Amino acid sequence: MAILQILTILFLIIVVILSVIIGSRAQQKEKEVTERRVQQLQLSSRADRVEAHIRGLKELNTDSIATDVLYEYYLGTLQELLQYTDDVERIEVRIAKAEEDRNAEPIVFNPEPNVMTFQEKTNYKERLTKLAKMLLFLRRKGRISHAHYQTCYDYLRWLNLWIQLNRQLVQANKNFVNGDKRVAQTLYSVVLSHIKSDSIERPEKKALKTFVEERMAAIQAEKAGSTTIQKPDIPEKELKPVVKKKKLDPEEEGEEEVD
Repeated sequence: MAILQILTILFLIIVVILSVIIGSRAQQKEKEVTERRVQQLQLSSRADRVEAHIRGLKELNTDSIATDVLYEYYLGTLQELLQYTDDVERIEVRIAKAEEDRNAEPIVFNPEPNVMTFQEKTNYKERLTKLAKMLLFLRRKGRISHAHYQTCYDYLRWLNLWIQLNRQLVQANKNFVNGDKRVAQTLYSVVLSHIKSDSIERPEKKALKTFVEERMAAIQAEKAGSTTIQKPDIPEKELKPVVKKKKLDPEEEGEEEVD
């Protein structure tokens, strides 16, 4: 009887130990799955944010200085995400597309842009603000140098100025081609004033300044041409009266009246 009780106790102990072991392993596995899922969501969210920044800058981007930083961070995030995702193929497709897009040339600066709506300009300014914060985050993480960050920041400042000048520049170009040249000159003067008052040094800014100055010079030349007095084709001596009108005496006037 005592042996049976001992065996029962041992059996119960073994069951408890096994339960604890199995429970601990299950809990550990659940914890690992949870951590993996959290990490996957964080990396996926980070990749989506960076991708959104790249897309948002695409239609304005005339220099790859900022997008190179974004692509490097984006591709690094996707590579890290491969270790946690359940859909490896989809992430590999995103990596391939990102590498292809990274090699694409930025747009060529055009001083005759399309008009932006108020909402479009607001959206672009918000994107630039968020992008500046991301670049600052990368700077603090040591992913880019201070000099590189400053150059990127100056580029974003230029883009902000470019968006700000959109309405005046579009209206000036429109009046220069088909409208009132005086209005065009006034608007070009406003644009030029903004350019000169800003301390940013960018190739796009220099190109815009040259474009505006050339347009203003063309308007001035046209004005000068329209106000120039043209010399007559007929010689001056031929413009003088050939026969001078003869003054008549009162008597001669009377005689003529009698006749």
